[in-house]
Amino acid sequence: MFEFPVDAPPIDLDRFYSGVPIETWRQILGPQLHYHHGIWESDEDWQTALENAVLTLARHLKADDSVLDLGCGWGGPALLLKERFGCSMLCTTVSSAQAAYCAGLGLEVRHANLDREVPEGAWSVGWWLESLEHLERPETVLAQLRPRCERLIIRVNTCEVSPRRLFGRSMPMRPMSHYLDALKPAGWRVTHLENRRAQSVRSPFEWLMGLTRANMAWPADPHLRALWDYSVLAVANPSMYAGLPLIDIVAE
Repeated sequence: MFEFPVDAPPIDLDRFYSGVPIETWRQILGPQLHYHHGIWESDEDWQTALENAVLTLARHLKADDSVLDLGCGWGGPALLLKERFGCSMLCTTVSSAQAAYCAGLGLEVRHANLDREVPEGAWSVGWWLESLEHLERPETVLAQLRPRCERLIIRVNTCEVSPRRLFGRSMPMRPMSHYLDALKPAGWRVTHLENRRAQSVRSPFEWLMGLTRANMAWPADPHLRALWDYSVLAVANPSMYAGLPLIDIVAE
C-alpha cells in the first residue's frame, strides 16, 4: 500500500529502521550509506548527487560549526560535514542499529526518539536532513531546540496535497506551512526557503535500481517495501510527486 490515512497509528521507528542488514543497505544505497534524496546540479552520477545533497545544504554552515545531527541515518552526512567543514558532530538516531554502526565509525552518537527526548547542550546548528518529517510532534521539538541551537538547517519532505502517511506509515506528511507556523512562535526567524524537488527527481529511479540490484524487488521486509512503494509511486505518478515539495529551511 502506497499511503495510509494521516490519523493511522504511528509505527515503531526503531524496529522499522533497524531490521535490515547493513550489507543489504550497502547494495541499495552505495558505500557511504547516504539515505536521502540526491541533488543533481548537472549530470552527476548517483553517489555524487548524494554528496551534493549534503553539500548544497551545508552552504548554510560556517567552518567549525558545532552540529547536532537530528536523525543521522548511517552517518554518511555527518562524516562529510566533519571532513569537509571541520564540524564537531553529535549524532542522534531513533535506530539502535544505526546508532551502533555510527559509533563504530567513531562518531559521537545517541540513540534517542526525538519525540520523547532532545539532547541537552548547546550547538551552533541543529541539522535535519530529511528526518524532521518522521516526528509526530515537530512543533514541540522545534521549540525545545530554541535554547539549544543558534541556527536550524533543515531539508524536509512536505505534502501540499491531502494529508497522508507515507513510507510504511513512518512519515506523517504535512504542508510546508505547518513547519513555518511552528517556527515563529518558538522564536525562530526563517532566513532561507527553497524547494529542491526538481533537482531530486532522479532519486526514486536510483532506489529502484539499488533494490533490484540487491535482489529486493517487491520485498517482504516492511522498510524495504516502503522504499520500493515510495519509489514506484514517484516514478509512476510524477504530478503527485511534484505535490510533495522537498523544502530547505534555514532559521535563526
